[in-house]
Amino acid sequence: MAETTKAARNLFWQFFVLAVLLAVLYTAVQTLRFKAGALNFIVECLCYSIPLFAIRPVSRLHQRPRILGFILLTPLLLLSSFLLLGKVVFDGILGGSEHRQLLQTFQQGNCTIQLERYENGGAVGVHGLNLEQRRLLFPGLYLVKSIDFFDSAGEGTLSVEGPYKVRVYAKGNYYNNDYQVEKVYNLKPWVYF
Repeated sequence: MAETTKAARNLFWQFFVLAVLLAVLYTAVQTLRFKAGALNFIVECLCYSIPLFAIRPVSRLHQRPRILGFILLTPLLLLSSFLLLGKVVFDGILGGSEHRQLLQTFQQGNCTIQLERYENGGAVGVHGLNLEQRRLLFPGLYLVKSIDFFDSAGEGTLSVEGPYKVRVYAKGNYYNNDYQVEKVYNLKPWVYF
């Protein structure tokens, strides 16, 4: 009886650690960027492979909980397998379809504000200008916050209006040459806080 309780507690902690690790890695993929693209690729692949580590603890459960566990785990395993396979094939082997071209950048305090041309997915994919704020945490590791995205904009300029205040002028998208947007953004000194 004590061994069964100890085994159940051990399985609970394994599931808990996997869930926390998945949440932490997912948050890191959304908010942190390494200067080296290979490290970003490795972290994303690790995030997608976390559910695969849950197969062994689920297979050690008793019959009914094991069946229920696999029923609940199967959609997550399929999703993570497809995401991992897509990431490895399209970004790892084929070189990726995401392209970023830095247009302008400004340093304000501890942060960098940059405007970049962003393309992902080829001719029918996402095209436009991305305004983001970065803060250096450690050498080679940035905390990143996307401020705004100008869908299909072809050109743009970034100018400083004051402390942590920038103006973006975007024009000319793929559908309409008369497209023009001008916005002023108040930024936070610590990116998220």
